[in-house]
Amino acid sequence: MKIRTWGCRGSIATPGLTTLRYGGNSTCVEIKPSTGQTIIIDAGSGLRNLGSLLIQEKETAPIRFFFTHSHWDHLVGF
Repeated sequence: MKIRTWGCRGSIATPGLTTLRYGGNSTCVEIKPSTGQTIIIDAGSGLRNLGSLLIQEKETAPIRFFFTHSHWDHLVGF
């Protein structure tokens, strides 16, 4: 199983020099279990970078979305 955090900042994404090392995107977590599918928890601004990678890798396995709640910072990636 692989778990990767694409964003874990607060309500407003804060890209810039001070967040270069750890990132400034809002909540988005990718989980890849051994079954091959992709599970995405929340669709914060980190979803943009994750989506670009999935397109680049030509991901064909099913992608499942789960949302912890419907606040803006957890949906802004759409």
